[in-house]
Amino acid sequence: MRLALAIASLLILVIHGLVFYDQFFHKWEKFQTAYFDQAKVMAKSESERAALDGRSPRIEQILVTQFGEMRVDRCTTCHISADDPRFEKYAHPLKAHPFSAALGDKEINGKWERRHKFSDFGCTVCHDGQGRGLKEYYGHGKDHYWPDPMLGYVAQDTWRAEYKPKLVGKGYMEANCAQCHTEENFASTPTITKGRQLFFEKNCYGCHRIEGISNGTLAPDLSEVGKKFKVDYLWESVVDPRANLATSVMPKFNLTDDEVRALVIFLKSRRGINFNETSLERYRARIEEKKPEAVPVATTTGTGTVVPSTVPTPEAASALARGEKLIAEKSCVACHKLGDKDGGIAPDLSFEGLLKDGPWMMKHFKDPRAEMPDSIMPSFNFSEPDYQAMTDYLLSLKTPPPTTTAADTYKNLCARCHGEQGDGKGISWLYLDPAPRDLTKAAFMSSKPDERLIKSIQEGVAGASMPAWGKVLNETQVRDLVAYIRQTFTKEPARVMAAHQVPDQNPITMTPDSVKRGEQIYLMRCTGCHGRKADGKGPNSLDIIPRPRNLRNQFFVQSMTDRRLFDSILYGVQGTAMPPWIDYGMTKNDVGDVVNYLRSFNQPKK
Repeated sequence: MRLALAIASLLILVIHGLVFYDQFFHKWEKFQTAYFDQAKVMAKSESERAALDGRSPRIEQILVTQFGEMRVDRCTTCHISADDPRFEKYAHPLKAHPFSAALGDKEINGKWERRHKFSDFGCTVCHDGQGRGLKEYYGHGKDHYWPDPMLGYVAQDTWRAEYKPKLVGKGYMEANCAQCHTEENFASTPTITKGRQLFFEKNCYGCHRIEGISNGTLAPDLSEVGKKFKVDYLWESVVDPRANLATSVMPKFNLTDDEVRALVIFLKSRRGINFNETSLERYRARIEEKKPEAVPVATTTGTGTVVPSTVPTPEAASALARGEKLIAEKSCVACHKLGDKDGGIAPDLSFEGLLKDGPWMMKHFKDPRAEMPDSIMPSFNFSEPDYQAMTDYLLSLKTPPPTTTAADTYKNLCARCHGEQGDGKGISWLYLDPAPRDLTKAAFMSSKPDERLIKSIQEGVAGASMPAWGKVLNETQVRDLVAYIRQTFTKEPARVMAAHQVPDQNPITMTPDSVKRGEQIYLMRCTGCHGRKADGKGPNSLDIIPRPRNLRNQFFVQSMTDRRLFDSILYGVQGTAMPPWIDYGMTKNDVGDVVNYLRSFNQPKK
């Protein structure tokens, strides 16, 4: 017992000793003592040595007041020789901060003068980190809860291991340079310039807003994203958008590490602050912000004939050339496929002139969801001449793909959405709503006669990404394609289904009372999957593949005959979660009321 008490007492004594040592013998005191000793050796005069003899270790503190909120900056407590060029070749923390002409430092009569003086800027304005910290762990911001770890020098313990090596490098400091040097193409921030270019090349600006740069409305505002998130979160969000938000529809762009780094540094620089501007200057800049002027281009007659512009500029030489440039280099190929370029997200535009007409394209460019209700395509604020030039170029793409065999036809026209295995998971399936049909689902496919499938291929599916391939393929090619799909993917022939007792026309007249009854039935039977708003986003929808139909997609609802709607509701849709409601007591009159309710908010726009 006595031995145990003795050991315990010894341990307590040791612990207290360690705590005492830690509290009263700081590393920064050792650093300063080492600096004083070495500086005295280097001193060139007795007065200089005497001055150093008179100094003792102390906390060095700079109050930085000119850059946003006041900063308490104690970094030079450890980095005490940061402004002493004699320590240029020493190791940290005694290493002197290098002088650099690129940073604005000037050498006058053999003596350097800093552009960014420590007395004015401190350290954290450029480096980030926690200015009050007196230990490396806290001062450098290694603490997970510190929002601004040293840019390019510190990776916090909780960051994903595979990202840590990619988040270190002096280039990240450019993000802080941009808090003052906001001019585009600033020579000392080349990575930000590259990130900015990628922001436009990859069409990020179409979805995201950044004050003074872009006005996208589909995705989160990034004007202050650099203030809200650390570089690890930004990196992860760029390379794997669904890592932080499972419902994100942001595509993966398969960027190189250098491209991701440039985008992350650019985004980190977006903090909504320009330290060089007062609030009044920022306000004035905003209200005087000019919209980019449209470059005069060739115009087009109503018949699609290209005529010369009245202003002979190089850009106006050809509307087609301008349209090709806009689509191929700046906008559409970031998502769409066009020739040998493929963004891997949106439909192939290589023969768009065969599938769509000019009015549809113009309307779709200006307001994509006016033609495709669930499209994720952003609305770009291009000028009318730009839209017209892009439309003219797409209309000129009338060369059909090779379709020698049915297998070629499927590969060239169908696999992009329906997948090489026919499972509905082609390269772009994740971004399409409604999702491409899974052609391996025998329950659905074998319940549909060939004529139904042929019609869908020839005429397309209204309100969906399925185009009318009948404008590219003849009837024989379509029939061969259906046979190929059944034989290759479905592997079951079409079944002869028992005749369904459904009317050709809704027997219930559309009246306010019928619509009201239909709404009540819809609320009881349909909201779990199709949602209270009938937008296909009910509470059960996330677990259902294929997703429930968006019943507010007017193009789809209007294309459906009464017979098709009655058949789907009463007898269900094979291979999907849609049950046969006739088995649950729903009558034809009930269905008639539901159909009237659905059609009541899907009327053609006048």
